[in-house]
Amino acid sequence: MNNEGSVKTKVMVRIAVLGAIAFVLMYLEFPLPFLPVFLKFDFGDVPTLIAGFTMGPAAGFLSQAVKAVIFFLSGKGDAGIIGVTANLAAGGSMTVAASIFYHRWGKRRNVWGALIFGTIVMVVVTTLANIYIFLPIYGIPAEQILPLVYAGTIPFNIIKGIFTSIATVFLFSRFKKIIQS
Repeated sequence: MNNEGSVKTKVMVRIAVLGAIAFVLMYLEFPLPFLPVFLKFDFGDVPTLIAGFTMGPAAGFLSQAVKAVIFFLSGKGDAGIIGVTANLAAGGSMTVAASIFYHRWGKRRNVWGALIFGTIVMVVVTTLANIYIFLPIYGIPAEQILPLVYAGTIPFNIIKGIFTSIATVFLFSRFKKIIQS
């Protein structure tokens, strides 16, 4: 096998492994107090952010997709394909946005800027997706959607972004060299 093929294989294996680790962390989901119980937090986006920071936005998103597919196939998700898709939209938007920011402006400076940007993008994407796609599909009456978004999903995604960012900063420096070797 030539060197280029070897590098591609290593990258694919890293993406798959980080996606599998993300799945395991997603399995450890829990609801946050004072928010609707169907909004469950997990640290599954941390490995995908690390994938995005070390290998690029596409690798981060592919790790998110691996996580989502395995989670859906496991049957663990109470919300089925809609919940898994909503999780992919949230985690994927944060991972891709943060990774793009990191690779363009944040490298060797401050990963926090990338994570803040990723959190903002995630909140915007999930807000719009919940208003126009996910909550209507769940059959939530139109008059209940905006109150649920303002009181539930927006605060949840802000908290998710903060917790995920803290964990990512803590772990990224420890795993960066291992993943890139």
